[in-house]
Amino acid sequence: MKKFLMYIALLGIWLPAHATAFNTVVQAQSSVTFVSHQMGVAVPGKFTHFTALIYFDPNAPQISTAQVNVATASVDAGSAEANGTLQDKDWFDVRDWPQASFSTRALSGIGNGNYRANGILSIKGKARPVTVQFHATPITGGMMLEGDLPISRATYGIGGGEWAAPSVVGDEVSIHFRFILK
Repeated sequence: MKKFLMYIALLGIWLPAHATAFNTVVQAQSSVTFVSHQMGVAVPGKFTHFTALIYFDPNAPQISTAQVNVATASVDAGSAEANGTLQDKDWFDVRDWPQASFSTRALSGIGNGNYRANGILSIKGKARPVTVQFHATPITGGMMLEGDLPISRATYGIGGGEWAAPSVVGDEVSIHFRFILK
C-alpha cells in the first residue's frame, strides 16, 4: 500500500509538469534576432519591440497557435546609421509598413522535442506561406521555444535600390527566435 501511495504522489507531481499548455510569453527573456551578410560578412541584428501571443501545448501541438508582431522601426543592427538605413523605403519602409507578422494555427510534432509550424509571414505587405521548425525545451516553470527561419529578402522587397544585388547584401536572411513561455 505504501508503494502504491508513493506512486500516486509521484504521478501527481509528474503529470502537471508534463501535461501543461503554456500561453504567457515572458517578453524580457524572449528575442527576435537576425543575421544577414553584407559583402560576405555576417551582420547580426535584432528587433527590440515585438509582441507574441502563443498558446503551446507540447502534448497536443495541433491545437497550438501563435501570432508574433514585430515593430519594424525597432530594428537594431548595431549603429544609428545602419538602423536609419534599415528603416528607409528600400528596406523595411517603416512609415508605410510599421509591422511584420507571423501567424500559425498549424503546428505538428516531428519528434524529440522538435515541432513544425506552417504559417504566414508578412513583411512590407507581402504575405507568404512559410514552414518554421523549432525545438521546445522544458525549463523551470515553463517552456523555451527556439528556432530559425531562413527567408529571401527579395521575396519581401527588403533591400532595394543600390542594395538589391546579392553580391552587396546576401539574399538569405536567417531569423532566429527564442520565446520563453510560462
